[in-house]
Amino acid sequence: MKKNITLLLIIISVLYSHPTVSNLDLEQFMGRWYVIGLVPNWIEENCTNSYDDYKLNKDGTIDINYHAIKNGKKINIKQKGIIIDNKMPSKWEIKFTKPWIPFYKAPYEVIILSSNYEYMVVGYPDNSFGWIMARTTQMDTLLYNQILNKLSEDFGYEKNNFKKVIHN
Repeated sequence: MKKNITLLLIIISVLYSHPTVSNLDLEQFMGRWYVIGLVPNWIEENCTNSYDDYKLNKDGTIDINYHAIKNGKKINIKQKGIIIDNKMPSKWEIKFTKPWIPFYKAPYEVIILSSNYEYMVVGYPDNSFGWIMARTTQMDTLLYNQILNKLSEDFGYEKNNFKKVIHN
């Protein structure tokens, strides 16, 4: 049964995956990224002040530490990013390490990245999730709308599915 589920997830990931950015510089990509907007999942729904810290490990994996406030309480989720193909470092698999979720790997696709690494978008193969992120807690409204338009036109996302994250 587990093999069938794993195989199904791999097939879905391949069939629906997005083209990712080329020439991603992992060293430059590391650091803090604030979540500006997202297609919420049950964990991140109604979170505020959310951000990820990325750290490149010597073995080539990436430690990802998610922080947010939900219902007045701080939450922290630890994940490990594994690059699928070293020739395409913008496509990862994510394993959840705290809380630990066995046998599950989530796709991670950097589909938009500014040339100065000031903003980026992480897509999800079937568009059920997505994250618009920046190095600062605020993003110009015009830029945010341009990103939403690109997500709609180039990747098939519904713009109205994205919700802005409050940072205070």
